[in-house]
Amino acid sequence: MTKFIKTPHGSTIAYNKIKGEKVGIVFLSGFNSDMQGKKALYIENWAKKNNHSFLRFDYSGHGQSSGKLNQTCFSDWYNDAQFIINSVTEKKQILIGSSMGGWIMLKLAKKMPEKVSSIIGLAAAPDFPKVLIWDKMNLKQKRELIKNKGVCIKNDYGSENFFSYDFIKDSFDNLVLTEDIFFNGPVFLYHGMQDTDVPYNLSTKISNKIIGTKNIKILLEKYGGHRLSEDNQLQTIINLIKQVKKLL
Repeated sequence: MTKFIKTPHGSTIAYNKIKGEKVGIVFLSGFNSDMQGKKALYIENWAKKNNHSFLRFDYSGHGQSSGKLNQTCFSDWYNDAQFIINSVTEKKQILIGSSMGGWIMLKLAKKMPEKVSSIIGLAAAPDFPKVLIWDKMNLKQKRELIKNKGVCIKNDYGSENFFSYDFIKDSFDNLVLTEDIFFNGPVFLYHGMQDTDVPYNLSTKISNKIIGTKNIKILLEKYGGHRLSEDNQLQTIINLIKQVKKLL
């Protein structure tokens, strides 16, 4: 059943949590996605059957949580994640970050390692407003973005996302790949080689920035796109969870 919690920074966050005796798992969804996504529900179903605690939630401006997408930024979503993990979970958690959720995952691992046992990135997209949008624009395009207060970009599946200029500016204060990330737990990075939204070489860059762990692996899906939501890909995610558990 969906519950709601108010944060100190003014948001009301919708979440679902199941309790289990085994290690807890937190799913961090992507930009303009929510906790009703196929991956989140699939992992929750597995967690329920296998006696794991599991948390999924909506960031501010997403799903059933308060706020509007274009009036919230990465800082808000990171603060949401940090608050709800500290508030409703116990002990260390396995974090699974999908796309932008992988960015939040990495910042959480960096800022609050006492709550993170391991991380699994699914087409993780840290720093994407800078490395995948802003840095690829020429001066004229950047001026247009500022004038229009944002930019619309088609994704891998034919729809468009609007990225506000405020969001892009805010992202510059939250970059995680500008320096090494110390984390000593297991790290798995799963990426589709057909992903045209977030190139799979970004997972390689992430692995090069993480220091302190002896267990870091990249898994590439030759025919996988950005979502990694096909039946075989969902099962691969479960297999990664099982592998992580053996290393804890």
